[in-house]
Amino acid sequence: MFNLREILALLGAFGQVIGLIVFGVAAGWFTLYAFRQPERHWGLQSVVFGVFFLFVALLARFSSPGAFGGFLLGAAGAFLYWGIFKKEASESEEEE
Repeated sequence: MFNLREILALLGAFGQVIGLIVFGVAAGWFTLYAFRQPERHWGLQSVVFGVFFLFVALLARFSSPGAFGGFLLGAAGAFLYWGIFKKEASESEEEE
């Protein structure tokens, strides 16, 4: 049926996907944080944006499709949550 090596490989694949989801959330949050600072430093913004796309390119080339999808899922979740939903909530609080 299953041997120990296959079970450990499956657990490792789950760990890799979960880890890259968390890394995607952190990378997405940091990218948005660098873009939303009150004093806009174009150098910092360009470096953070370039490094984020470098991570995407390297993961697309060297990781498994599941791990790459986990990273993109985490980053998209961070962009949606902190980019759209938090922005709309803070704008509605300022209007009141």
